[in-house]
Amino acid sequence: MNIVLRTEQIEDIFIIDIEGEVDTYTSSKIKQDILKIVDQSAKIIISMEKVKFIDSTGLGILIGILKKVKEKEGEMIIVSPNSYINQIFEITGLFKVFKIVENSQQAIDYFKK
Repeated sequence: MNIVLRTEQIEDIFIIDIEGEVDTYTSSKIKQDILKIVDQSAKIIISMEKVKFIDSTGLGILIGILKKVKEKEGEMIIVSPNSYINQIFEITGLFKVFKIVENSQQAIDYFKK
């Protein structure tokens, strides 16, 4: 399956909307594209509202991106109202690692506070 990344910038905040499957086949493109954005700003919102599937490779990529963001003293927020994605974060314990909110506006408000 193809992966689509859409990017929106609000001031110094980047919102990256991922659509498709985040897996072994798509993870390297996702990582490459998002790390280019992290070079510009360390305020990153990753919307996973349209992600249908994520595997361990995809989770590893998100952890790697978070690590890079933290190296730049920034923050990364995951937007995920999707019960499947939330369940994956619960099972793996990653809900303790990532800040997860239900919608992009909550993430934007967090950065603007």
